[in-house]
Amino acid sequence: MKKTWAIRKDSEAVSPVIATILMVAITVVLAAVLYVMVLGFGGTQNTPNVQILSKTTITNGYQVALTSPTSTAKWVDVQIQLTNAGTVYAWNLKNVAWTGTAPQNYTAPSTPTGVTLLVTDLAGDGQIGSGDYLQFTMTGGFTGSVTLTLLYTPTGSAMMSGATVA
Repeated sequence: MKKTWAIRKDSEAVSPVIATILMVAITVVLAAVLYVMVLGFGGTQNTPNVQILSKTTITNGYQVALTSPTSTAKWVDVQIQLTNAGTVYAWNLKNVAWTGTAPQNYTAPSTPTGVTLLVTDLAGDGQIGSGDYLQFTMTGGFTGSVTLTLLYTPTGSAMMSGATVA
């Protein structure tokens, strides 16, 4: 049996104007997708660095003053970690409401082992600035070496890693 292909003479193709508009639209969408893939949707964010300005021994603990970070950093974007005798104590400041009065103090809830943290923002603006300090105290005092790490939560990287406090 032989197949015969009939050529239809009554059908029309898409008009040249519509075809051009569709090609341009597809090209624009592909370019946008490539742009987002190559450059990233939210851009890049750098982790600011901060150093210890001074360390002071206080009753049952330590006070650590900080330098200004290399770029603007807010206290709510910081997780503070203190390591003593193999135990890590961590405080996340994301829910702290800074009022704008100077100086602004925040006392973190004490850990079950009696370690407390006091954060003092001298400017009261909620941003880390030169001279802002942290006070760590422990019932009975700390034993052995004490190290401090500040993590910048938007990037998950350390602003200051393993700085020796005592």
